[in-house]
Amino acid sequence: MADVAPLKALRYGDQAEPLGELLCPPYDVISPEERDRLYAQNPHNFVRIEFPKPDGDPYAAAAADLAAWRDRGVMRQDAAAAIYVHDHEFSVGKTRVRRRGVHCALRLHRPEEGIVMPHELTFPKAKEDRLALLRATRTNSSAIFGVFEDARGEIAGGIARHIEGTKPTAEATVGGDQHRVWAVGDRLAIGEFRDALAKRRVYIADGHHRYETALAYLAERGAGASADAAIGYVLAYLCSADDPGLRIFATHRIVRGDGVLDRSIDRYFERSPIDAGAIGDIQPGIVVVRDGHYEQLTLRENADLSSVRPAWRELPVAQAEELLLREAREAGAEIAYEHDTGAALAAAEAGATAVLLRAIDPNTLRRVADAGERLPQKTTYFYPKVPAGLVVRPLD
Repeated sequence: MADVAPLKALRYGDQAEPLGELLCPPYDVISPEERDRLYAQNPHNFVRIEFPKPDGDPYAAAAADLAAWRDRGVMRQDAAAAIYVHDHEFSVGKTRVRRRGVHCALRLHRPEEGIVMPHELTFPKAKEDRLALLRATRTNSSAIFGVFEDARGEIAGGIARHIEGTKPTAEATVGGDQHRVWAVGDRLAIGEFRDALAKRRVYIADGHHRYETALAYLAERGAGASADAAIGYVLAYLCSADDPGLRIFATHRIVRGDGVLDRSIDRYFERSPIDAGAIGDIQPGIVVVRDGHYEQLTLRENADLSSVRPAWRELPVAQAEELLLREAREAGAEIAYEHDTGAALAAAEAGATAVLLRAIDPNTLRRVADAGERLPQKTTYFYPKVPAGLVVRPLD
């Protein structure tokens, strides 16, 4: 099944600045305003590599900055190959949670091979951007996020044994989040991890565009390369699907210019008013919020579902995309994505229509992927994102 390998990571060296000031989110959640803030925060913030400003040739600028940082020792490549255990502590509401994952190199496989399984559709423009950056920097600047089954805790237990009683090699605070990283270079530990993953599939949780970009780069540059060439792998952060800190949020839809939305609702759904305070308790599949009114939508018994793929038909996000939003999008409605329920409701108060959706659980994600299907774009939001700059994988 999955094939993983250690890597000689590129990481920030010892510097006066706190490491937390140098990390950034992955590119797909950085707004232009957030990018400006990170640029101003520190001249060595990794946003300059992960998501450079679109001035001149941003990809050449990212490559030049990365080369300069390596020359000056701002970032240094580890001398020995390792896997990197990463504990991420964060808050969900009033609860403090820890998620543990491992940064490693993951061998690339096409989806039809049934080894690394995608679950979402992708956007062409994002892949073009990531491919241009990869060509220029020859670096996996941020990891794909993958999950694997570990119901018995075999892998989690092995990882815990190998870092127990040892000090992290890197620590960072970003906002209220705490990050601790252990570089594990012990051959026995690496072998145990590799052997355990060899019995499992990896399901892409986040980073579909980065994974497909790595496949495209391999197809572009891989002629004549050895089976173990660096371009045959991609940087991955792998986490157990059974990890108690794994959190999946729904990605809600914010609709503006929704002139045909009511027509789609009445064709496929029954409406019923719902109290705003009940949403968090009962987690309904689809709730439409506008003009201060909350309506829960349930499928009509005679709804025509022929346009919805069989593996999707019971999933609220697929019902919303295929039956509710497709016609609105084709009619020119502007549709944005928001994982934060509070922000979605604020948009509704400002005049938009919020379509609130129930989150997908890990078992459903695996079931859809195992069926060879992919969910609509922006279905899941694995929270929190894995920061960029903590562990970087150069292809040289």
